[in-house]
Amino acid sequence: MGYHVINISNGVLQHDYVEDYVELSYIDFITKDSIIYQGESHWKPFKVSESAKYKQFSEGWYRAGIQAQEVFKEQAMSSGLILEELNQDQKSFKLYTRNAEKTIKRGDFLIRNYANIEVDVKCRGFYKRKDGQYYFDFTCEDVEKHLNMQSFTNTPIIIAVYQNAGNKPVENQVYFFSIDDLKASSVSTYYRKGIDKQCYEIPLSFTHEGFSYIDKIYKSHIGVKDKSYTLEEKRLVHKRAYAKWEAKDDEKLEVLYCEGKSVKELSVIFERNGGAIRSRIRKLELDIKYDR
Repeated sequence: MGYHVINISNGVLQHDYVEDYVELSYIDFITKDSIIYQGESHWKPFKVSESAKYKQFSEGWYRAGIQAQEVFKEQAMSSGLILEELNQDQKSFKLYTRNAEKTIKRGDFLIRNYANIEVDVKCRGFYKRKDGQYYFDFTCEDVEKHLNMQSFTNTPIIIAVYQNAGNKPVENQVYFFSIDDLKASSVSTYYRKGIDKQCYEIPLSFTHEGFSYIDKIYKSHIGVKDKSYTLEEKRLVHKRAYAKWEAKDDEKLEVLYCEGKSVKELSVIFERNGGAIRSRIRKLELDIKYDR
């Protein structure tokens, strides 16, 4: 192995390679701020901005998206899902585009034990509308590409969304929706100048929290209908299901949430299901107030 010598001057990368230690003395641009490392001659350095493969890592939103995929993998496995990660390289993608008649988009994972349902994982900024609802963006272009992929593979595609907070995914909540449901919905669209694209403005109320949603999509895909439960049946499990929230309940919820109680623990304490607890937390904006 030889030596790589690196300087960056006025944004320009200077690089040289020599085979042995003595040859370093013949390089004129070595300074106290130079970087020298040993390596093979083909281990050449490059500026991230000049690399098609790595330049996106300089963007916080891109790093957050990769991190969200890792969070999803861990949480999915904990929920008993068997994932197959989809390769995003050009060679793998050509196997699809070669036969597809329209432009398509692949997700990040197949769920092997749920009829190969395809999941695309996103990390998005959440914004507050004038009516108090929180929403995130999803481009109309990507929806059409996913729909084309569904038509091509006959496999449902769902989107898993984590909130991007400071270029980090918020791990304690994941929101799901299906491409079919979005296309069939009345969710509004608007033109987003920052990315120069038409986008869906998806309210959190449109989405479904938690991994149980995957089971629902799976059953719908294979033609199994979920049993409808009466209020009395629901209250056999959660005694206060759909009961009105009193002021004292909200105060108690805030105290326990602040102490770090999980949704599962709060569900037991308040005798309500997890969805009701999460909905109340959002209603009171406790997740924002306590940054959880």
